[in-house]
Amino acid sequence: MQKILIVAACAATLMLCACSSTPAELEAKTTPTIQTYSENYQEIYRRVSTTAKRCFTVNMGAYASMAVDSDLYSELGYGETTLSLINMGVRNYYLSVRIEKDHAGSKLTVRSGNSLGSERWKGLILAWANGDQNCPMI
Repeated sequence: MQKILIVAACAATLMLCACSSTPAELEAKTTPTIQTYSENYQEIYRRVSTTAKRCFTVNMGAYASMAVDSDLYSELGYGETTLSLINMGVRNYYLSVRIEKDHAGSKLTVRSGNSLGSERWKGLILAWANGDQNCPMI
């Protein structure tokens, strides 16, 4: 129940702001936060994607839901995770994360926009990449 209330509050906040209908639009209008790690990119990807799916994926009624999409491209050396709100068939992106192979380990690039909580979301992603598995209130 708490998870549904958290996501409902997030969705209400999100709808007050401008939206990005594609990850490329989100990327074009936000400044990235970049962090490097000594661990393998696949481990960082796993931490971020599994926690994001557990914390953010929820249905908010018959017509709206929060969706987390994650893809790992091992042959290309990176993985991506996005968070979007799907409302009445329209998808708006609020968070994108790219974790890639780096010469000394891995590099994480996170972009968040279109909401009043975008800085908080970036902080959550960085915490999850460091091993935190909590789903705090946003």
